Amino acid sequence: MLNKVSVYKNTGLYLLPIVLVLFFSSCTIFTVVKNEPAGKPYIFETNIKVDDARLTKSEKLRLEGGLYQQLDDSIAARKLDKVFWKVLKNPQVLDSSLITKSMEHMNYYLNGEGYFHDSISFTTAIENAGAHQKARITFHVKPGPVTRIDSLAYTLLNDSIKNLVEKNTDAAFVKEGDPFAQAPLSAELDRLVELHRNNGYLLFSRNQLYVLWDTMDLELLVPEFDPFEQAMHLQKLKERVDNPIANIEIRQRPDSTFKKYYVGNVTVYPDTRTDTLRSAGKITTLDNVTVIQRSNKFRPHIFPQYIYLKRGELYRQNRYMRTLNRFNALGTWRLVDIAQIPRDNTDTVDFEIQLNPAPKYNFTTNLESSFSESAISGRFVGIGVNVGLQNRNFLRSASQFNTNVRYGVELGGIINSGEFIQAQQVSLSNSLVFPRFVFPGMHKLKRDFRGNIQSVLTLNAANTERRYLFNLTSFNTAWGYDFTWRARPEKYAVNNRTYSIGIKIPNIEYSYIKKRDRLLTLIDSNPSIKNLFSDGLITSVIANFSMPWNSSNKRSINVLKLNLEASGLLTGMVHSKFIDEQLYRFIKADAEYAKLLKLGSQSGLVLRGFAGIGYELESTPNPEKRTQLPFFKQYFSGGPNSMRAWQLRRLGPGSTIKKFDGPYSVPDRFGDVQLEANIEYRMPLFNISGIPINGALFTDIGNVWLLKKDAGLENETFKLSRLGTDLAIGAGAGIRADFGFFVIRLDYAYKVKDPSPDLENAAYQNKFFAYPFFKGSQLQVGIGYPFIF
Repeated sequence: MLNKVSVYKNTGLYLLPIVLVLFFSSCTIFTVVKNEPAGKPYIFETNIKVDDARLTKSEKLRLEGGLYQQLDDSIAARKLDKVFWKVLKNPQVLDSSLITKSMEHMNYYLNGEGYFHDSISFTTAIENAGAHQKARITFHVKPGPVTRIDSLAYTLLNDSIKNLVEKNTDAAFVKEGDPFAQAPLSAELDRLVELHRNNGYLLFSRNQLYVLWDTMDLELLVPEFDPFEQAMHLQKLKERVDNPIANIEIRQRPDSTFKKYYVGNVTVYPDTRTDTLRSAGKITTLDNVTVIQRSNKFRPHIFPQYIYLKRGELYRQNRYMRTLNRFNALGTWRLVDIAQIPRDNTDTVDFEIQLNPAPKYNFTTNLESSFSESAISGRFVGIGVNVGLQNRNFLRSASQFNTNVRYGVELGGIINSGEFIQAQQVSLSNSLVFPRFVFPGMHKLKRDFRGNIQSVLTLNAANTERRYLFNLTSFNTAWGYDFTWRARPEKYAVNNRTYSIGIKIPNIEYSYIKKRDRLLTLIDSNPSIKNLFSDGLITSVIANFSMPWNSSNKRSINVLKLNLEASGLLTGMVHSKFIDEQLYRFIKADAEYAKLLKLGSQSGLVLRGFAGIGYELESTPNPEKRTQLPFFKQYFSGGPNSMRAWQLRRLGPGSTIKKFDGPYSVPDRFGDVQLEANIEYRMPLFNISGIPINGALFTDIGNVWLLKKDAGLENETFKLSRLGTDLAIGAGAGIRADFGFFVIRLDYAYKVKDPSPDLENAAYQNKFFAYPFFKGSQLQVGIGYPFIF
């Protein structure tokens, strides 16, 4: 009975953040008017109401948003948002001519959306308050029935292009039954132009196409003398009024140019300046590509692999754009321009690639600080210095070489008794990015692959000295490839998809630790943390895949990510004392899916799901390493981007009760299995000096578990029968300041259900809304939005 009373008393408190967000999102904010005209009615507010029972709510909102953009700027009455009020400066005097002009623009917009039978009217309400006369204008819009496409035909003079169009009707932006709207018709014309240019017709333009449409059925105009036939005609006329249709025909002008072009000479100027355009220099010709440069900054042999225009081949615009995008993506050149120069009286076009180099070196430095608390080393203040150097043209090959040096120190003398410097860390990281596929004998892949390829070599090393505890030296190196490409346009005409695959083969990681006396004493009194401080060797293959895409109605964005890592499968077959003692052999895989669903012009719903599992193989030579993954490969939960009602690494595994601090404690929680689901509703709140402040309501569900029975206690290992019991639930609200290039986020979350509290909160385990509000809540500060979106 006491527990029930406690829950009831705290219910209002845990709802407080949610109530605040809802208050700011729905409350009426008063408006301050500056420089209002005295004695004259001025436009204080303008509203648009779309009224048609045939339209869905989402279609009404879409039309209202589009119609509002057609208003004359003077009558839009756009107000500046402050925190608790709005400001309207220099309001426009009420003028009927401006209203008429806006109605004309609105009519044009509706016609472009396929509404040709619209009706637009307006009402004006004037509020008199002495010398102040506020006018509220409301436009009443009745779009009428939308005109839909009944038939679509192409009359193209070029038979080969016509055959391509007919074979790829799925790629068309206009289809039978769609609204007769301007935007998809314009996109379809652009598609036809691109189709011509991808088949050699370099000079083909949009002006050589036009659209004809017929909204009348001539049969209905033929008089009928039979009364039954007359009745059928009248019924058809009524149906045409209620459901208007249009017959569309896309034609090619008779004077269209049908001259195919073939690729001629390709010349590259890799070191052009505004004052040295096409200047003379050293000339080198390789693979039918001529390189002319004065400075000798670049090796000539690197250019042919980035050029997809081959001499003698039919001109294709997609290869021209691919070449342009490839050079832009390298980062070595600041400006890229490709001039197309058709030869007179021939079917050949030459290309001049003019490249303006970016500065070769880029130097960065920053200073960072933090405050932390550890069960092992107590409280400390951290200071770190990072120095980075980037070479954008390493070995004159347009490759990127990045070096970063970091020194960090943790000062504990002010807070803890003992030495002033508690820890020091020095790290060196290097990466060499080749913007091409580096592998012998793979010339066909280099030539035929439609996307971008990068070959990446990384080499990292770090040394950490924790006073009286340990000295840790870690080393990591990897060789890998990154592939990025887009789906063929004819396959996904509307929702183009981009695919990315990354492969590291091999990935080698090694950590070596020297344990000091204080750490050995701590392990003796708390054996559960032994695996947190151990040597380890990983020789793995890592593969990851990602695919973002838009839905066909463009109302949602989707992202799918897959990751796989396998360590020691081949290395484990080689036996030596070092490998048998140090090697981890495991398989780890996880998947993540996120969806952003737009619920209006500014509101949205984000859904996310994550599932991951890792298994340490029984064939791992060292029996002490067989029970679970190495801790730096395990999953963890909590923090600003996960289960936000918990601190980082303070959730799980499973339904366990353990101390976070003191003897026999487990300061951080890890697992071999992780499940998590998140739902977040986002809405606009207000603006501060033009900076949007948005709100969010969210719920997080998930946990981490150990996989093997001998890895921990029974309630720490994953069992499907205990899933409902083990899942943690958090809920809360947040506000976000959107600065455009980054977002500052503040989330406040409450532990609705906690399966793994510390020992002093054991009474609240797996009870809904049991925590006192402030004791069971967590404030998270983050940069950027959580999850993928």
